[in-house]
Amino acid sequence: MPVKKTEKTTEKKAVKKAPAKKAVKAVKTVKTEKAEKVTKKEIKKTVKKTVKKILKAQAKNEKLLKKAGKPKENAEEKKLVDLIVKTLENGKADDVVVINLTGKTALADYLVVASGRAPRHVSALAEQVQLRLKKTGVPASLEGEDIGDWVIVDAGDVIVHVFHPETREKYCIEEIWGEETPRHSEK
Repeated sequence: MPVKKTEKTTEKKAVKKAPAKKAVKAVKTVKTEKAEKVTKKEIKKTVKKTVKKILKAQAKNEKLLKKAGKPKENAEEKKLVDLIVKTLENGKADDVVVINLTGKTALADYLVVASGRAPRHVSALAEQVQLRLKKTGVPASLEGEDIGDWVIVDAGDVIVHVFHPETREKYCIEEIWGEETPRHSEK
């Protein structure tokens, strides 16, 4: 069958259009690849800048944390602790331990732990500490002096725990704060 004229022309047009479409596709892919390369370079630059900023901020934060991690000891509190320790030693307290809590808790800056030999001795030690603190103008309150097993003297930033030896061994308050207990240091 003979091919009509209109069919021939559409075939020729289709043949002519096919390479043009490929050429356009090729040009588009080349442009797209160039655009992708440029975009990738811009992304890499942005990522590098961001990483540098993050590393600088991280280094700055570490410096600030180091400064904050080194709490300044208050001279007045240190004198108060020394006074308490002397009072306990003069009262014949056993195993006096001072724990620095500065920066560890908001509860207190120092914890003083000591032992008395008998319930009456425990209460007497705590009362001596309280009287000595009141003479220096530091308000101090007592808890547990009736029983004499464990008496607490609260002087604000310094808390004193006076234990009966068995009670002290039972509660191991030094271990709570990461300190060595008297019974462990003897071994």
